[in-house]
Amino acid sequence: MSYVALVTDQFDAMTQFYGAALGAPVVRSWDRPTGRGRVFDLGGLRLEILDNGREASRLRLGEAADRFHLVLEVGDVDAVWRRLGGPAPAPRVAPWGARLFQIRDPDGVPVTVLEWLDEDRGRSGPEHQPAAEGAP
Repeated sequence: MSYVALVTDQFDAMTQFYGAALGAPVVRSWDRPTGRGRVFDLGGLRLEILDNGREASRLRLGEAADRFHLVLEVGDVDAVWRRLGGPAPAPRVAPWGARLFQIRDPDGVPVTVLEWLDEDRGRSGPEHQPAAEGAP
């Protein structure tokens, strides 16, 4: 997979959430009459946010699905939680070895922010990724 692209009717709120609130760096951005977008680096995964209002043919956007969620691995989950300033539940320890909290972005997409407690376990592949809330 190269990257994930999200089309939104809430471009400013979405880019503020992933950029300022979660601290993801912008790796590319554009703003022109025929399109506006921003690409963030979520620790190796690229997330492209596209402004539906600038698309030549606006997409009909459905509700955000709970069949997938984004996982943002961080070095200090408490620092990210403090930067959000309150809308997220306090981080908790999951039984499978991470401290985490879960929130939804402005479009309703679930986002899990986690810090691995055992550094050898983190960032080593999909077998260590939480499949869903409370996964073993």
